[in-house]
Amino acid sequence: MTILDGKTTSEEILDKLRSEISDMVDNCSRIPRLDIIMVGNDFAGEKYVAMKEKKGKDLGIKVVVHKFENSVEEKEIIELINKLNKDSLVDGIMVQLPLPREYKTFNTKSILESIDVTKDVDGLTYASLGWIWNEREGMGSATPTGIISLLREYDIDLIGKDVVVLGRSKVVGLPLAAMFLKRDCTVTIAHSKTENLTDICKKADILAVAIGKPQYITSEFVKEDAIVIDIGTNRDYEGNLVGDVDFDDVKNKCEYITPVPGGIGPMTIASLFSNLVKTYKKNVARHR
Repeated sequence: MTILDGKTTSEEILDKLRSEISDMVDNCSRIPRLDIIMVGNDFAGEKYVAMKEKKGKDLGIKVVVHKFENSVEEKEIIELINKLNKDSLVDGIMVQLPLPREYKTFNTKSILESIDVTKDVDGLTYASLGWIWNEREGMGSATPTGIISLLREYDIDLIGKDVVVLGRSKVVGLPLAAMFLKRDCTVTIAHSKTENLTDICKKADILAVAIGKPQYITSEFVKEDAIVIDIGTNRDYEGNLVGDVDFDDVKNKCEYITPVPGGIGPMTIASLFSNLVKTYKKNVARHR
């Protein structure tokens, strides 16, 4: 069993970005800027925002976090996004998902669609997602892009592989499925209402799990020598950080596996900042 070390791989990507950003800033009048919108107090969301702030500062990027209570009106969020869209000093905009549901239901689609596609560093607008499905050059969704980058780093051949993506969100499941298809995999998208889920998962050469259920996937779901990608971030009953996969139960059955923490989370952040550097370059060129 080999652990797919997202932490080490992401640091290698970020080291290259750090050098690239330094060179670009020397030739420009300002540093790159990322604006993050955070609503409520979601555990995983706050964790990732803090990581992005820390990494951004380390890379020489200005990260501005706009924090709202979960009682905020949707129009207030969209008004802020519209303002940031028009600000030439803002290179990237992202909304930390999921948006809270305990107080009110936000229209996530409307909020995301208000982001200018040229600043959509998370790759979640319909235009960005459409580019992925149509195999056009666009802003790849950060988490799926990070997953593909990690597999590439370990020289894992994807051609012809049977892939099961467990989870159908627009944030991870759907764009990830498109990226696997683009690389000549045979892809099944499964979800909470899929019948015979265990049997379907056991056929997968690559099982990518993003269902938000702590340690839900056990060894009975996993094919011998499969590649298991755990995209979940949860707390168990003892308050420990765990994924959607029961790591200890599964690790001896698979060929490769991502840990939580230290797997896909750092790769998502590396991909996000890679996207930001792309938008920064275009933005600077546009306003020269």
